[in-house]
Amino acid sequence: MNEITGKLNLDKSLIEKTDDLAHKDKVNVLACAEKCNCGDYSCLEGRDGIFCLAVVLECLSHTKADYERLGIDEKVFYDTMSDIKIWCENFGNKGLLNINWIKNHLSCQLFRIGRLQFQFYICNNEFLDYELLPFAPGEKLIYVHIPQGEKLVYADCVESIKNAVEFFKTYFPEYEYEFFFCESWLLYDDNWMFMERSSNILEFSTLFDVMYSVDDDSQAIERIFGKRRKTAALYPSKTTLQKNVKAHLRKGGRLGVGIGIIDKQCFE
Repeated sequence: MNEITGKLNLDKSLIEKTDDLAHKDKVNVLACAEKCNCGDYSCLEGRDGIFCLAVVLECLSHTKADYERLGIDEKVFYDTMSDIKIWCENFGNKGLLNINWIKNHLSCQLFRIGRLQFQFYICNNEFLDYELLPFAPGEKLIYVHIPQGEKLVYADCVESIKNAVEFFKTYFPEYEYEFFFCESWLLYDDNWMFMERSSNILEFSTLFDVMYSVDDDSQAIERIFGKRRKTAALYPSKTTLQKNVKAHLRKGGRLGVGIGIIDKQCFE
């Protein structure tokens, strides 16, 4: 285990498996890591979670060197890469499979700055209703993501966005954008129907100008319940949120996704 891997606080048994594989198949791991460092992640398609994790961990020294070259604080590096632990845990600590997501972290396209994550995003989503949005297809945005694992405290999110504005101005001044952008079930218009007025989620949503909502419940079902069930009665009721959403659905309520923006000037 090297210094970088040690600071990620991964499950010890997972580290042992990864180290063992990296030792046995070092040539293959290094060859794939070299391809990934050049932006080619196709070599990881169809590979198991342990192998993918071994390659990703090998890539981290390269990414850390990019951070150092850019002058970005080491804390941002480790905060950003903490997502590796989250996704390993989501996979039952059997390795890492969500390479299409983690490659954004490795290639310096996404950064965790405080509570939130921020990603370079050229808006190419053909499903958006651009007539309701203040930007056109192809414009540069900063996509806001909400990593799991911590409470969504309003003040923390405000600080995160303020720091993100300064971060991109300092380290990527050539990237010209006007808006932060978010597509999330957390911004859906009807969430107030099953949440307390003081809910962290509702407070978080007020940071955004929610331009419109879409009645697509797939993201909300995954985030709240893990997977879809045949009927609302079969969803778990372990948390207060699950209980409230379950009751909401049984009464014919809806879930969906809100499309929200933040004008960067509001936080400059």
